[in-house]
Amino acid sequence: MENIENQLSQLRLFGFKTSWNALLETKRSNELSLNEGLEILLQAELQDRDNRRFERLRKSAKFRYQASLEELKYDVSRGLDKGLISTLATGGYINNGESVLITGATGCG
Repeated sequence: MENIENQLSQLRLFGFKTSWNALLETKRSNELSLNEGLEILLQAELQDRDNRRFERLRKSAKFRYQASLEELKYDVSRGLDKGLISTLATGGYINNGESVLITGATGCG
């Protein structure tokens, strides 16, 4: 098992390795078929690569302020539609090739 972990590290399959260790710890690896186990491991690797890419892009963007949707205040005075914000957060407009224009008072961010 240690040889497998070393090889995964050498190949830089960090998501694969993390998922492999989780499968071993929970003893789920014995319950899964080869196809099911491989699918879980590959999905974990893809997710890990997407997460690392996002973090790299976020850091290189050097945003002035760090904010998240969870921190958004939906006060009535702000006129924010929580449903619309949730829809925008899914990113469906990107796949549809639609543009989004967000406007507000000068200096509000």
